[in-house]
Amino acid sequence: MKGLLLMVCALLMVSVRSTAQFTSSGSIEYLKTTNVRLGMQLEMDDDEDSEFMKEYIKKLPKNKTVFFKMDFDKKKSTYFYDKDGPEKIPMWGGKDPAGENIVLKSFTDKTIAAQKEVYDNTYIVKDSLPKYQWKILDEMRPIAGYNCRKATTVIDDSVVVVAYYTEQIMVSGGPESFGGLPGMILGLAIPRLYTTWFATKVSNVQLHENEVKKIGKGKEINNEQLFKVLQPRLKEWGKYGTNILWKIRI
Repeated sequence: MKGLLLMVCALLMVSVRSTAQFTSSGSIEYLKTTNVRLGMQLEMDDDEDSEFMKEYIKKLPKNKTVFFKMDFDKKKSTYFYDKDGPEKIPMWGGKDPAGENIVLKSFTDKTIAAQKEVYDNTYIVKDSLPKYQWKILDEMRPIAGYNCRKATTVIDDSVVVVAYYTEQIMVSGGPESFGGLPGMILGLAIPRLYTTWFATKVSNVQLHENEVKKIGKGKEINNEQLFKVLQPRLKEWGKYGTNILWKIRI
């Protein structure tokens, strides 16, 4: 009886592990969730701690959700905004800066091109793929039917990024600019930005060409140049401006 139970357990483990097949091309749907209420509370400077702002924050939904899609294969990936979630959230100054990015990565050329809307300007940011110093950990968790391993890194000297990647998708990619791990990132969290990205659906069939958004026209610039343009303006906005700059740069 004991041997039979061990055999059943082993078969169940194999069954769980084989629910997601190994693949190197397909499409992923990501759900981006931002705690806007907590974000606005922590981003306010002391002189902004007014009753008006407190009442405004109380009326906000806790989270804002946005759906993104990614089309990928071994040579390239295209990550782009799909649609907003159901929440109705009035944002200061309109939509979030760089909130609807289109990000193209070339794994063969090791380059990245991203269309970013920053208030009234459209920037086409072209650069080499970022090189993140990942620390791979033992912790595992399932995401969208895939076994994912935890990894961490730090950007801009102090901003911690937590990723969950799967080697079952044999492409070193992920949402926004992130990648560089031994597989696809299906889960991502940046606590300082109160934001997470988690895959909700993975298909081994690539999207039709008409479904994939293309980069349009805009001012071509690299990451260093973009920082030099935006940093002096956003510095005047205190903690809120600093967080906006991080959001734009990822």
